[in-house]
This record gives sequence, C-alpha cells and structure tokens, in this order.
Amino acid sequence: MLFYEKLRQCRDESSLSQETVAERLNVTRQAVSKWERGINEPDIETIVRLSDMYSVTIDQLLRSDLSIVRKLAVKERSFKKLITAVAVLSGVLILLFLSISFQVIRG
Repeated sequence: MLFYEKLRQCRDESSLSQETVAERLNVTRQAVSKWERGINEPDIETIVRLSDMYSVTIDQLLRSDLSIVRKLAVKERSFKKLITAVAVLSGVLILLFLSISFQVIRG
C-alpha cells in the first residue's frame, strides 16, 4: 500500500474528516487532501504527529512505500544544505562587517 493510501485508510479507520485532521495538525484541509491523493507529502514532523493521531507507528505509515522515504531523505538533505549555505554566508558577512569596522576605526 502506498503512503497516501495508508493515510486515507488510517483517517477512515479513525472516523475523522479531513477538516478535523487539518485542524488538529494546524494545516489546511486542502493540504490533507493533497497528501491523501499523493500530490504532496507532509514533512517528517507532521508524519510523526499523524502517527500519534492515528495510533500507528511511523514504520506502519512509511514501510510499504519506499518512494516516500526517498523523497523525505532528499528534502532533509536539501534543507541541511540550505542551512549550511546560510551559516557560511552569515560568517562571510560578519567578517566583512568586522573588516570594514576595523578600517573605519584605524582611520
């Protein structure tokens, strides 16, 4: 069973509407609908919250669909690269600021 099918099944078994799930997760009903149709995937934090809400393990949600696991891994790596780039850029800007400040002080 694919991840999005499992999400729909868990919601049906819990007798919850998409609106209720959306309210509990603080997302839109359209987001829940897109997850259940396989258009988008929730982030890993939301997957953890979904597993808690449906009383299933993350493994039960993800195991049968390796494509979702790969997509989440790619998103995580991209996020880490972005954070690294921001940190490097911040360091360069700080050094530039310090260099300019030092030159102004020296006259």
